[in-house]
Amino acid sequence: MSAAATAAGYLYASGRLRGRNAREDDARTPEQPAKPRRRELRVAVYEPAPQADPAPVQPKPAPKIQYRTRRWKPE
Repeated sequence: MSAAATAAGYLYASGRLRGRNAREDDARTPEQPAKPRRRELRVAVYEPAPQADPAPVQPKPAPKIQYRTRRWKPE
């Protein structure tokens, strides 16, 4: 069942793609120009504002390791 569904999905998608390409070829005539390209995006980069007084970096405290022994007690 799943192999048949997968094959049907591939056939359906390939048919849709073939149909879309045929429609685009028919719609675009030689006198119709292609879509215009996007304008290039321009980005301005600003320098970061200087910080007045950076906070001193404190090391993180080390985790406290506690060992405990478990003793087996017969019931």
